[in-house]
Amino acid sequence: MRRVEFEDLERFAPKRNVGAVALPLKRDEGLTPALIHILQGVQRELGQHDGETADDGEEKPLEPDYEQLVYRVSERLGFQLTSFERDQVLSQLERDARPFGVLQELVDSPDVSDIMVYDYNQVSFQRSRRTHSTQLRFPSQEAYEAFVERLLQKAGTSYSTKKPVADGMIGSFARIHAVHRSLCDTGPYLTIRLNRYSSVAVEDLLESGLAPQPVLHYLSLLIRGGHTAFIVGEVGTGKTTLARALAGTIPQEDSILVIEDTPEIRLEHSQTRYMTTREANMDGEGRVTPAQCIRAGMRMAMNRIIFGEIRDAEAAEAFIDVCSSGHPGLSTIHAKSASDAITRLELFLGRAQRGVGKEVLTQQIGTAVQVIIFVNICRRTGRRRIMEVTEVGAAADGVLRQRDIFAYQKQGETPQWKVLAKSSQFRADLERGDDALFLSQLPNTLELDPAVAYAEAAAQGDSSATQKRRRA
Repeated sequence: MRRVEFEDLERFAPKRNVGAVALPLKRDEGLTPALIHILQGVQRELGQHDGETADDGEEKPLEPDYEQLVYRVSERLGFQLTSFERDQVLSQLERDARPFGVLQELVDSPDVSDIMVYDYNQVSFQRSRRTHSTQLRFPSQEAYEAFVERLLQKAGTSYSTKKPVADGMIGSFARIHAVHRSLCDTGPYLTIRLNRYSSVAVEDLLESGLAPQPVLHYLSLLIRGGHTAFIVGEVGTGKTTLARALAGTIPQEDSILVIEDTPEIRLEHSQTRYMTTREANMDGEGRVTPAQCIRAGMRMAMNRIIFGEIRDAEAAEAFIDVCSSGHPGLSTIHAKSASDAITRLELFLGRAQRGVGKEVLTQQIGTAVQVIIFVNICRRTGRRRIMEVTEVGAAADGVLRQRDIFAYQKQGETPQWKVLAKSSQFRADLERGDDALFLSQLPNTLELDPAVAYAEAAAQGDSSATQKRRRA
């Protein structure tokens, strides 16, 4: 699994590994109003000289002398700086010059999954689905709002009072979500979701301890065999990462269509096409819905459809319909369990098909979906785990047939998964070929590979020792 290097992204500087022990981060000394005024003057002057080139005619921008620039701007504005004040401004300029400005330490920390900014003076982050405060701050509200606009510009989007919510991607590394100040008590609100890996395979998930080898092998064989899977979980539990890894097991001769609202799933598969939905413009025109993309995909000679996330009734109906027609699919949905995911699908379909009885809705789900995978964060270890794997069969007497295959055991010193069923309705796909899987031959309890379990226990011990030092 290759970590994303900042060189992969436009104008990204080499990253500095901060690590978990450096968080939460301490507040820098705030700039005085006078220094903020000087800083803004320097930034304006730097913006005016962005297009200048060297004397040899090369397009490479000139490297400014920041120290002289700070002194020149301060004198023009009538301020006389001490060496300490000059260093304060230079330090802030250095932070602002990094791709993510004052947030760079959080971006560089490998265990941070999300960054949330409430206003210039309040920054938080999430690690293992737990939210932590920092003492990071922007120099001023104006500097923060300018930073958000620059970030949105890099992500290829913008926001305004007419379009107050914006989503975009910077490369395949950072998903940017911003809410305009007109909708917020403070704001603007900024959320950055960090995707730590440029590519991911099933073997990488095995090494990360998501599940033992037989569980991931079972899922790979089902996907390869042409069955539709739903990956279920809450925010930040690894649904998209698992979807990318399982999609990598699809045979190369199959044509894949990936449909998303915000492009996140990128596959190392030679026969993959990507479509992105689109919101209406300020005139209320130009909207392209998930259902329209799915219907277009039906005419694109695709063999597989991957839909980023089911968020509404229209998308659910279109995805279930295309999978029922014989196109294997892979998608994610927010839910707290496998059974909760089925309930949500029924609710979505019921909204899209007014007046249709629950029995018909259940039959549609049973025809379209073959396996549901529930992922979550283990509260004891803080690790992402596959919690449940459930097979789904055709409905009988209005009841959807379900069979639990694997379940995560939350008790005990070492992570364990219980094998709940030794037979499968997809036995023919599981027991075919050289890499066949025989559920009947599996032990009742599965554990992680010893090397993976040892590495995890060692990391857990280091984390506990760090926390004790902090409390001390």
